[in-house]
Amino acid sequence: MGERGLELVPLVPRAKIAVPRLPPEFVMRHSLRTDLDAGEGKSIGLVCAPAGYGKTLLLAEWALGSTGTETAWVGLDRDDNDPRRLWASVVAAIAACPSVPPSSRLHAPWIWRPGAQPEFLAELLDALQALPRPIRLILDDLHELVEPETLHGIEILLRNRPDHVQLILSSRLDPPLSLPRLRLAGRLWELRADRLRFSLAEAATLLEKSDLRLTPAQVEVLHQRTGGWAAGLRLAALAMTRSADLDGFLAEFSGDERSVADYLVGEILSRLPEDIQEFLRQTSIADPIPSALAVVLSGREEAGSLLDGLERQTSLVSATSRRRDAYRIQELLRSYLRADLHRQGPMRAAELHAAAARWWAAQDRPVLALDHAAQSRDTTMLSDLLHRFAVPLLLTGDHGPLRRAITTLGARTTAADALLALTSALTHLEAGEISAARCDLGLAQRSHPVEDTTSTTSTDVSVLRVLAEQFGAVLPGAVLPGGAATASPTTLNELPAEPELEALSRLSRGTALLFDNRDRAAARAELEAALGLGRRHGFDYLSLQCLTLLGIVAGTCGDIRTMRAMSTQARGCAAEHGWEASTWSAAATSMLAYAVLQRADAHDAERLAAEGLALGPGASSPPLRFALRTVHGAAVLDRGDRARGLGELQQARTEFGDHPAGAEQAAAAALLEFHAAMLLGHSTAAWTVYRWLADRTSGNVELLIMRAWVDAASGRLEHARSTVRTVLEEPAQALLPHTVVDAWLLETTLALATRERPAARRALQTALALAEPLDAVRPFTQAGPGVRELLVHQHGSFGSSEEFARRALAAGAGLQECRALLSERELTVLTLLPTLLSLDEIATDLTVSVNTVKSHVRSIYAKLGVSSRRTAVLVAHEHGLLAAAERRRATAPSRP
Repeated sequence: MGERGLELVPLVPRAKIAVPRLPPEFVMRHSLRTDLDAGEGKSIGLVCAPAGYGKTLLLAEWALGSTGTETAWVGLDRDDNDPRRLWASVVAAIAACPSVPPSSRLHAPWIWRPGAQPEFLAELLDALQALPRPIRLILDDLHELVEPETLHGIEILLRNRPDHVQLILSSRLDPPLSLPRLRLAGRLWELRADRLRFSLAEAATLLEKSDLRLTPAQVEVLHQRTGGWAAGLRLAALAMTRSADLDGFLAEFSGDERSVADYLVGEILSRLPEDIQEFLRQTSIADPIPSALAVVLSGREEAGSLLDGLERQTSLVSATSRRRDAYRIQELLRSYLRADLHRQGPMRAAELHAAAARWWAAQDRPVLALDHAAQSRDTTMLSDLLHRFAVPLLLTGDHGPLRRAITTLGARTTAADALLALTSALTHLEAGEISAARCDLGLAQRSHPVEDTTSTTSTDVSVLRVLAEQFGAVLPGAVLPGGAATASPTTLNELPAEPELEALSRLSRGTALLFDNRDRAAARAELEAALGLGRRHGFDYLSLQCLTLLGIVAGTCGDIRTMRAMSTQARGCAAEHGWEASTWSAAATSMLAYAVLQRADAHDAERLAAEGLALGPGASSPPLRFALRTVHGAAVLDRGDRARGLGELQQARTEFGDHPAGAEQAAAAALLEFHAAMLLGHSTAAWTVYRWLADRTSGNVELLIMRAWVDAASGRLEHARSTVRTVLEEPAQALLPHTVVDAWLLETTLALATRERPAARRALQTALALAEPLDAVRPFTQAGPGVRELLVHQHGSFGSSEEFARRALAAGAGLQECRALLSERELTVLTLLPTLLSLDEIATDLTVSVNTVKSHVRSIYAKLGVSSRRTAVLVAHEHGLLAAAERRRATAPSRP
């Protein structure tokens, strides 16, 4: 103490002006470090976010890692509202910088005179002006400064600090300083909560450094639950190290967890006025919280302004739209507030949820309305909302909210209400829960019998009943072209006026026409009309259903290209909305896999079938699983693993057992398995699948063509040809469009065998003409070497079918794999086949016996799917095998 009224500035603890040490679990955040470095050109920096966002450690790492600029650090607390303490700390921090010369005024004793802050600061600013090098002054926890006199001193420093002194402010709240003026002048750079949130990768690193070994899924749950809030992640990590059940902990983890709640109350909520805390509690039931709903829940007309102010001042809430008319409360804080609200009485929370349900219903937002109604436990309101919104939600595919709402109502209420029972049935059907759906249909029938003519049945109940009965038959059914179980004979005669009910009615009509009356043209017209309504009104799930059924219509008409296009669109719709696991997506995948298989793209067919089988509940119905497994087995066979492919086909049929399937699906599966058995020479297996198809169908040409194949393989050529001609005379009896292509290809083979080459050429030309619009390449790959040789010899003479003939030739007989199938010695022999050397001369050249050469040649013919030397050379040239063989031979070491 000096003269009266004068005193030395207080001593400053070294810890107050030391840059904090980084803890072992500190995570380097390179993108933020880049942001900080980029801000060095600005004179003022503001890092603003609520407690626990890592502001202090981020700035500490920056200070410790900077080499070009020295840092003076001041950690502020409430005592620094005394200007003497504040400026003593600032002077001490700057004086500690190595570049400050010993002669600087900063090292001399400073005298504080009462009320002399302006003069003190003027002297300090002069001393800063004299510094020889730039420095950075970081004031951490600026929100602790609340006294007007102290904040005025900071304002003076902001306005007058020398250009080579950069000032960095770190605060939980926007400080009451002239920030808008600094922004306008381009002198301010800012980092806020949205940038300070940990990314998923950074969260994983933090948890790993906390000695936790979590799965990616567990890290994602924790990151989502905390919203990337560093303190929340750290507190969760500390709690998890004490938990034996990590999944159980994650399931229960919220802002109400003890350590998190203590932090939230102590560091965040306790610093807010009580009325703001109450406002946050009231609005915490909604996520997001529109400003208008906040008014309803809180009863405060200025609710929008409060939310906007909370975002700007605290970052505890964030706007979710550019219009700034809806906000989201930080997730852990919101979960704590909701728990705190329930502690004040469950009825209070229920009343708020009921108010929110009514508000969302008035906004025509059924998902949110149902969610809040369910939480309000007001069953009357929930039932009313279901009656209003069930049909729209079925059309848009929001089945989860429907199921949750029906579960909340309970089985007794649902059983007594036909509309609710039918809605429940449809949601169970979409989930592949067939038995539960049938139970719901029974409940609907008992509560509202169809034959009860004394009661008035609402239109929506009638529509849902018909649709549920039809889908109850169709969804478990098959999806290879035309394959489906028989749908309900119930139909709707009149179309309702409402778009929702009209769309469902047309969907129902199209389904009935497709699966009952087999009137494909009328079915297509109804389904296209339903699809048009779906696209106009945003009924996305109905659009998915229509696209899938239109694919089936196209398949049954032999229009494989359209079937592929519709299935592709259906899969795209499912992927866009997260419905990949639905039955409709699985059905579309099955059709697409079958179409791709017929194009002879075995790789894609196998991949698609595997994707369909992996869809879980969506592919759980036996016929659908049978279809996917059948395509997968055929694709495996086509890729060269014939034994495994046949085994998969046989296993698929065995597991399918006696389940019903459409005649087309049975025929498609039987032909795939039958041909596989014939390729492998398993006549017993071939006759087994023949009898299986005969037991399920009759009067179709598929059975005839199978008998003809057996006769041809057994050498009974005339008998086989007679059978084939019967097929060709009655092609309309075919269940599958490409069966007639098979028949013409077999006619080609038989004509070649009896040396009727002109007849063979005509038969092949006809097969190509029929196959091209079907995009049916696969039959040519299975037709044998004679057909293949004729394709080679007639190359260039197929007219309009020439391009398709080229595709058929390129895809034939597993040639995609033949380069890998040929051995080194076979490739060597292959290079000599184009020469004029005889087999004896080739043997001499290779110093092997002629029998060895003959063995290699037979193997080459078999692998290339040919039967002559000339054709082998043509095929080898076409697929680049000769060039590959020549390169190998040229680079091989010379024989000694």
